[in-house]
Amino acid sequence: MSRRKFSAAVLPFALACASALCSARAGPAQEARPAPTPKPSKVFQEARTVNSNATPDPEAFEFELNGFAFHVRQNGNGRRTKGKRVRGFNLRLDSGDAIGRLFYSEVEGDLLLLLHLGDAGTGFVTRLEQPSMRGLWRQRIAASDVGQTLRDGAHLYVTGVGLVGKLDLRTGVYAWLHNSFADALGVEPRTLNAFDRPELKGDEVLFRERPVYNPRRTVVVNRKTGEIIRVE
Repeated sequence: MSRRKFSAAVLPFALACASALCSARAGPAQEARPAPTPKPSKVFQEARTVNSNATPDPEAFEFELNGFAFHVRQNGNGRRTKGKRVRGFNLRLDSGDAIGRLFYSEVEGDLLLLLHLGDAGTGFVTRLEQPSMRGLWRQRIAASDVGQTLRDGAHLYVTGVGLVGKLDLRTGVYAWLHNSFADALGVEPRTLNAFDRPELKGDEVLFRERPVYNPRRTVVVNRKTGEIIRVE
């Protein structure tokens, strides 16, 4: 057999072997998977309590964020330290208010605080500019037993007994707020219990009651318009 005829006979076999080898190395073809839907962050962490006296109430709260150490007293007076640099600040509580629990997070480089006040558990959210510690806004959650929040981009869903709302983190203004469910439930307001952490489902946000004695109900709200869709 001539060299030309031998090459013509062997070449298809070599190409077929090379193709099979590449397929074996590559493994079976996999279908492209859609990118996972981003989950809203659980925005707040709870600060440590400091108590140097015999009473059960915390004397102060401490936490670290972005290289700074924060110390906030029960009356709202605080300090931020980094090395030898110290800056004082005041959360300007209303008369008679005292912090019972303090939660902290970050939004666009600023400090975001959620405060539970007193035994009733009312609260407010405040945003402090960094590094000046200047208060940009403060918004009260006018209900007892303030619950866990849920971050959704530039908004924060908040709850309390008989209250659900969506707070704009840029301005501190409520995008929408419900503190009476008489029309939706056909009952007097304030008959709903406190809520678990809100949940997102498409264009809906679900506020589930904490179960106490009766089966819990769920308030379903259009997260964009704030319209109460149903109570189930």
